[in-house]
Amino acid sequence: MRQKLLNISPLDGRYASKLSFFKDFFSESALFKKRIFVEIEYLKQLSSFGVIRKLSQKEIVVLDQIVSNFDLNDALRIKEIEEKINHDIKAVEYFLREKFNRKKLEDLTAFIHLGLTSEDINNLAYGLIFKDLKKNVLEKELEKVLVSLKELADRYKKMPFLARSHGQPAVPTTFGKEIANFVHRLQKQQKRLNVFKFEGKLNGAVGNYNALSLIFRQIDWIKFSRVFIGQLGLVPNFNTTQILPYDNWVEFFQKLILINNIFLGLSRDIWTYIMLEELRLIAGKNQVGSSTMPQKVNPIDFENAEGNLEVANSYFQLYERKLPISRLQRDLSDSTVRRTFGVALGHTVLAWNSLQQGLGKIALDEEKIKENLNHHWEVLAEAIQVYLRSTGEVRGYEKIKKITQGKKMTRENYLSLIKELRLDKTEIDFINLSPEKYVGLADKLIGL
Repeated sequence: MRQKLLNISPLDGRYASKLSFFKDFFSESALFKKRIFVEIEYLKQLSSFGVIRKLSQKEIVVLDQIVSNFDLNDALRIKEIEEKINHDIKAVEYFLREKFNRKKLEDLTAFIHLGLTSEDINNLAYGLIFKDLKKNVLEKELEKVLVSLKELADRYKKMPFLARSHGQPAVPTTFGKEIANFVHRLQKQQKRLNVFKFEGKLNGAVGNYNALSLIFRQIDWIKFSRVFIGQLGLVPNFNTTQILPYDNWVEFFQKLILINNIFLGLSRDIWTYIMLEELRLIAGKNQVGSSTMPQKVNPIDFENAEGNLEVANSYFQLYERKLPISRLQRDLSDSTVRRTFGVALGHTVLAWNSLQQGLGKIALDEEKIKENLNHHWEVLAEAIQVYLRSTGEVRGYEKIKKITQGKKMTRENYLSLIKELRLDKTEIDFINLSPEKYVGLADKLIGL
């Protein structure tokens, strides 16, 4: 607790308990570990392609254990080396030399990071982190929210609800249908997120295998890269400079921007329904809504979600603008920016979790919903004008507009209008029509 109070970032302070698992993805220690994994796998691939001597099964186990046993002390040692030489990837290489020497693998030290540039390691390490986070966190958290939304949509699919356009009473819908609209949008993005693949590159200082193809002419380095990157679960990109073009990662961020914007709209809509008292919040036993107004129950989960979604998207939009552009074959201005990836993704996960919590605390105030519907019989004006025009009355819309525009109607006003227009004896049962019944095919549209 004391340390949390001294941290600068809210992700490491106020929200640390909610994102403790994020250290396994985006802490510097986690990045070191993933870089070491890539270096070890590369060395094993050099052996399998005959670039270096064959590794025994025992040696492979020893190499794998360097990764699996990696801990905070190892990370601290890498930082000590980095502080002396001012280069993080070279510090990883020197750390591995130390490990190899202690494990009687001295003859392999010369081949660590052989022919590679730092970005060969970095892009693959980040790609693996993104892949793991997407599969183990983002896909699961998104599915949780979708399950909650689908349950709400199904439970209230027949619950009449006053829709509003431009903030004004429009025509009725059902609450379930309005939630289902968000479900439908999110499911489309979920499919695209789930099948998204991250790219990787392994082709040297400017992307041409210059040193490797000169020194080891017998090796098909394009095949080497294709096999190696594919085995990591990434898609090889052979057309690069020193860096992997960020286009692929930006596409990933763009998918998250869209999902976050859908959630932003949902959060604001739920907040508004609460303000209109059509939804009510179930207060926690010890929850305090206000430091001075004891009666309050605030929609803090939805407000928290909204704030975190906007913070996350501000970072993602920065990545959109900044990362696809690099001077010539490489500049280092991207390095500082990409160290914030965990911040953007952390705020995203926080927002999704807040939204999920909030959805579990809302309930419809059915009496208030019915009251709102019955205070606005003018919403049936649409049905009347469409019927008049269907009979050939060219100015049917204008006639009803003159009577209803900007006015509230009661049931009595409505019935009087129906009789005045002689619509009480048509094939359409206008007499028994009401705002609660005028919901169209809302419940049938859910799930289509």
